[in-house]
Amino acid sequence: MGTKATLKGGKGSQRTGTMVFVATNGNDSWSGKLAEPDAKKTDGPFATLLRARDAVRELKQKGELKEPVTVMVRGGKYYLDETLVLNSQDSGTRDCPVIYTAYQGEKPILSGSRKLTEWKPYKGKILQCELPEAKGGKWKFRQLFFNDKRQIRARYPKFDPNDPLYGGWAQMEGPAEEGSNTAFKYKPGTFKHHWAKPTEAEVNVFPYRGWCNNIVSIKAIDEDKCIITLTHSIMSSDRAPWFRHLHFEPGNRFIVENLLEELDQPGEWCLDSEEGILYFWPPTDSIEGAEIVAPVLDCLIDISGTSYITISGFTFTETTGGDNLHHADCEDLGNMFPMEDWKYCGDALRLNRAEYCHIENNHFYAVGGNAVYLRGYNARHVIRNNEISYAGANGVCIAGARRQHPMFNQIIDNHIHHCGVINKHVAGVFAGLSDGNIIGHNSIHHMPHHGINLGSNGFGRNIVEYNEMRHTCLETHDTGAINAWMDEEGEERAGHIIWYNLIIDTGGPMSGTTKGIYLDDYSSNCLIFGNIIVRSSLGIDVHGGKNNIIENNIIAGTMFPMYYSDYVSLRTPHMVGFMSGNRFCRNIVYNTNPKARAFFLHHLSHMAAQQKVVHISGYNQHWLTDRVVQQSDYNLFFSAAGGKYLIEDISAAKDEDQSDVRSKVFPLAEWQKMGYDMHSVTADPLFVDTQHDDYRLKPKSPALKFGFQPIDVANIGIREEEPE
Repeated sequence: MGTKATLKGGKGSQRTGTMVFVATNGNDSWSGKLAEPDAKKTDGPFATLLRARDAVRELKQKGELKEPVTVMVRGGKYYLDETLVLNSQDSGTRDCPVIYTAYQGEKPILSGSRKLTEWKPYKGKILQCELPEAKGGKWKFRQLFFNDKRQIRARYPKFDPNDPLYGGWAQMEGPAEEGSNTAFKYKPGTFKHHWAKPTEAEVNVFPYRGWCNNIVSIKAIDEDKCIITLTHSIMSSDRAPWFRHLHFEPGNRFIVENLLEELDQPGEWCLDSEEGILYFWPPTDSIEGAEIVAPVLDCLIDISGTSYITISGFTFTETTGGDNLHHADCEDLGNMFPMEDWKYCGDALRLNRAEYCHIENNHFYAVGGNAVYLRGYNARHVIRNNEISYAGANGVCIAGARRQHPMFNQIIDNHIHHCGVINKHVAGVFAGLSDGNIIGHNSIHHMPHHGINLGSNGFGRNIVEYNEMRHTCLETHDTGAINAWMDEEGEERAGHIIWYNLIIDTGGPMSGTTKGIYLDDYSSNCLIFGNIIVRSSLGIDVHGGKNNIIENNIIAGTMFPMYYSDYVSLRTPHMVGFMSGNRFCRNIVYNTNPKARAFFLHHLSHMAAQQKVVHISGYNQHWLTDRVVQQSDYNLFFSAAGGKYLIEDISAAKDEDQSDVRSKVFPLAEWQKMGYDMHSVTADPLFVDTQHDDYRLKPKSPALKFGFQPIDVANIGIREEEPE
C-alpha cells in the first residue's frame, strides 16, 4: 500500500519514502496512492486518517520498514467521528519515521465537531435545532461555532466587546451563609428577567481572592432572598488541604450563562439539555452556506505506546471542554489538582508512554480544553513551531507520576497566546511532575494566569530559557509569569533553571499582586539568571524556599523588585526555619516609581522564637532572619524617578490574612550595616532605550564593572530558523 516519492527534508536534503494520500474528496475503498482522484473516479486518495493509518499498518505487516512513510493530507476540513489512536502498531524508527503531514501548500483542519443543519425559526431572529441525542443532558457543550468562530453563550451580564476581560461582570453580595462555597447572595435587581429553567444555567465565578474561576451548574435560585445555590462546591479538595477554606466573598465577580431569556442579540446561543433543543441567533441575516458546528470529541489524536511519529501542518480545532485541567493520575500539579467527580477538559493531542515523536508546525485553535498533553512517561519528544491560540484551557502540559513521567522533552519555538478562554487557572506551558525538560524560545502572551507553570514538582529539574512573555496574569490573583511550587514539604528539589527570559507587562486590573518570577511555597535550589523583568507588581518572589541563586537579572519598573516572604509557614509550622541560604547578587534594580522599594521582606514574627535572628534597630519585636538571605551583594540600584533606596520589612504575626501586621521602612544604608550589599552601587545602569523596552547596556555601564554579564536579547523568543 502506498507509492514511492522523494521527500524534501531539513536543510534541503533529499530522501526516498512511501507516500499515502488523504483528501476530503477521497474514498476509503481506493488505494490511497494518488494525491487526487483519477479521471474515471476509480482510484485516488483515502477519505479518512483512520484508513490511512490502517494502510500504514498493512505496510508494516509485510515486514520491517525500510524507508520513511508519509501520510500526506490534502487541504480541507475533516470532521473526525472518533479519535485517531496511534499505538505500538503504528511506530516508526529513527531512520524510518511515520509522518502525518499537510500536503505542500495546503491546510488540513481536524475538527472534533458535528455539523448542525436542521434549523427552523423559533422567535424573531432566533433559530432552533432539535438535538435528540442531547436530551436529558446526554450531550452538553460550552462552545458553538459559526464559520469557524466561537460564538457567545447567552449570559448576564452581557459580554462587553469593548472590554472583553474586565467588562460585563456582576459582583455578589457575599456567601449565603458565612464560609459557604455552594451558595451566594446576589444584589437585588441584578437580573432583569425571570428564568423559566434556571437549572439549565451555569455560574462562571471567580471565588475567594480570585485565584481561579469555576463554572458550576445552578441547583436552585431563591428570587425572594436573592440566593443562588450551586450543584456542588467550588474548588475544594483533600488533595490540597489549604484550599478547603475557599469560599465566596463579597465582591466576587460572576456571570450566569446558558439561559434562553438572556439570548437577545446576534451571535448568542444556549442549549436546553432538558428538551434537547439548541437556540441560536446567527450573527448574519442568513445562514445559507454557513457552517454551524458543536463539539463532540475531547481528543483528536492519541499517541500511546509508540515512537518516531511526526504530526505536522494540521489545524486542530472545535473539541469539547470540561472542568478539571489535568488527568487524575498525574501528580505535583500544585493548586491545579483534579477535583473528584469533575469532568476532565480533554486534550486535542495526547501523548502517553511514547518516545521520539515530533509535534511541529501545527495550529491548535479554539480547542475546548488543553491543546497538547504529555501524560505519564514520555521521553525525548519535540513540540516545536506550533501556534496555540484561544484554547479553552492550557497550551502545552507535561505531567506524570513518580514512576512514570515526562523526561527530556523539548517544548520550543511555539507561539502560545490568548488561552484560558473557558478555564482561567491555566498556563501557556504547564509542567507538573517531570524531569529534564526544556521549555525554551517560546512566545507566550495574553494569558489569564501563568505564562509558564512548573507545578509543585519537588522531584525533578526543568529548564526554562529564552522565552518571551508579555501580558500574562491578566485575570487571576496571586500569580506569576513564571511560577513554581514545592508542596512536598521538606523535600529537597533538584532545582529548576530559569534563565534568559524576557517578561514584560505582567498583570491587569483584576489580577492584584503579580510576580515576574514566583518561587512559591518552598521552591528551592533554583537558578534564576539573566532574566529581564519589566513592569510587574513584584519582580522576583521567593516564598519560603531555600538555596535559590538569583543573579545577573534586570528588574525594572516594579514596585517591589525583590520580595522575600514566608507566611506559608502559618499552615505548616513545622517548616519554620526552612527558608534559608538565598543569594541575590549582580542584579540591576531599576525603579521608575519614587515609592518603589529595593527589597521587600515579608515574614512571620513568630519565627524569631525558633531560629537565629538579627534585630533591626529602633523597631521593637521585629526581625529579619540572617538565614533567609545568605548573600546580597554586587547589585546596582537606580531610581529613575528620584526615589530613595528603601527596604520595607513587614511581618504577619497571627495568620495569613495578616490581622496583626508590623512594618518598618529603612534606608539602604541601614541594610548595609547589617552586612548586605556592601559592594553594591547606586548609579544609572545606562540602558540603551528604556522608552522602547531596550534594556541592553551601553559600553560604559557601571554594572559591567562588578561582573554583570550582558544579556543577549536577540536570542530570546521564537527563532526564525529551525534548530538542528
